[in-house]
Amino acid sequence: MNINMNINNKKFFKVFIFSSIILFFVSLILSGCAPLEPNSIHRLKVQIRKLNKRTAKLSQNETYLDKKLHQMQLNTANNGVEISSLNAKIRDIYGRYEVESHNLNILQKRFREYRLMVNKELIKLLKLAKVQPVLPKKISAKTAVVKKENLMEYGFKKALSLYNKKDFPNAAAAFRKFLNKYPQSNFTADAMFYKASANFNLKKYPVSILEFHKFSQLYPKNPNVPMAIYLQGVGFLKVSDPSDASILFRQVISKYPDTKAAGLSKQALSRLLK
Repeated sequence: MNINMNINNKKFFKVFIFSSIILFFVSLILSGCAPLEPNSIHRLKVQIRKLNKRTAKLSQNETYLDKKLHQMQLNTANNGVEISSLNAKIRDIYGRYEVESHNLNILQKRFREYRLMVNKELIKLLKLAKVQPVLPKKISAKTAVVKKENLMEYGFKKALSLYNKKDFPNAAAAFRKFLNKYPQSNFTADAMFYKASANFNLKKYPVSILEFHKFSQLYPKNPNVPMAIYLQGVGFLKVSDPSDASILFRQVISKYPDTKAAGLSKQALSRLLK
């Protein structure tokens, strides 16, 4: 718009100069052809002075417009450089996006394969859980029974002591040894729960997920079941599966609303929904 104004002012300036020259020559011709009256000469002089002033003003405007035009040209050039730089950055960002998108697709594919593997192992464990374990032979001697119960209690408490000391590798090994030796006892359910918890603290999340599930299926009335389901959900979060985690958190809130695990599940679910 400023450029069009500049061009129009130049045209007007040229037309005005040309008109002034014609008027000047006409006045000379008239003065040569016939004597002019003093009033006419005065009016002509006044008009010429006005024309000179307007000419000077137009000349100043032309200089100002030339400066503005030059500044606009500089700004246009600078904007062109900035646009080129932005286009280069956009191309770079798009290239990075393509690479990250490709990597994400690969990770998603690998995770689906991993999840299928976990589900297969879970099905195997569930099938094994349905097989009734062989009960130990009854011992007639009362002292032998008492001794065995003492040994079971000692083995469980020893493993639990390692767990409470946060020695999770040895605690997991101790609970595994206990369960292999005493598959059916008063401490079996708790031993399964703490073994799964030890593996969870060791960040063996797929293993702990399977163990917590097996424990919850075999001992649904155990007081540790709500916490087992909650930790199972956290395990799914750790392996980047928020959908299954959300289902497990909602299950705890719905079935065990007054437990500590329900409060933790609400907090975890609220973080997921943000």
